Amino acid sequence: MSRNATRYNRNAQQAKQPKAKFEEQRQQGGDGKLGYHSIQLTQKQRQLGNLIRQNDLIFVEGPSGSGKSLGVIAEFVKQYLVDHTKQIIVIRTPVEAGTDKVGFLPSSLETKLEPHFAAARQTLDTLLSKEKVECDLDKRIKFMIPNFVLGCTLDNSLVLIDESQQIQPLILKLLLERIGKNSTVVVAGDARQLYVKDKSRNGLTDALGRFFRKDIHGKQIPRYEHVEHMEFEIEDVQRSELTKNVIRAYSDLFE
Repeated sequence: MSRNATRYNRNAQQAKQPKAKFEEQRQQGGDGKLGYHSIQLTQKQRQLGNLIRQNDLIFVEGPSGSGKSLGVIAEFVKQYLVDHTKQIIVIRTPVEAGTDKVGFLPSSLETKLEPHFAAARQTLDTLLSKEKVECDLDKRIKFMIPNFVLGCTLDNSLVLIDESQQIQPLILKLLLERIGKNSTVVVAGDARQLYVKDKSRNGLTDALGRFFRKDIHGKQIPRYEHVEHMEFEIEDVQRSELTKNVIRAYSDLFE
């Protein structure tokens, strides 16, 4: 065998090793490393990853700072690195808090929307590196508002619909109808983080009533196959102890 052929075979074997190792670690439930920075996930976040791998549509509820979006994106990144046909899509609607109206702002649409996707972008930068995200932005990594999804069919996609409580029910229906073949969609949100007066805007609560029924213990029972639900609690909040106390102090607003 020639020297070039030997080198080619050795390089090909080395290229397969990280993927094989990652697959082995993923099967064992660990945090595989395949060109990204592994992070320590909680048991709840790992359980969420299992649900994402096993289902087509997953609803995730949880208070602010509980790590639900981090758990979703971490699992998406694992699949994204192993399967190069997959794309990650983060969808959320830009909503102004309360009665404050920012009004017209100069600059491009991308610049105006950037703050609304800052948290998801930071998570992706951490897991993949800022350079990798920049390279794949608008190719295999996309940040979209609902209007951008009109007419699309999202095949081979890992879709996170974030802050779904801020999305109107019919708009959430439109987004879910876009999901195509070989795709997974996670609808994440918290009904307690509704910062507008219009309660009819809460697409999360509306969708839960359509896709699930509650048993006598209050557990969400799916009405359809390959649909699941997970809820994060105040005890899952990682942001700070202060955040936990704030959520408890304002809990009466949502009773």
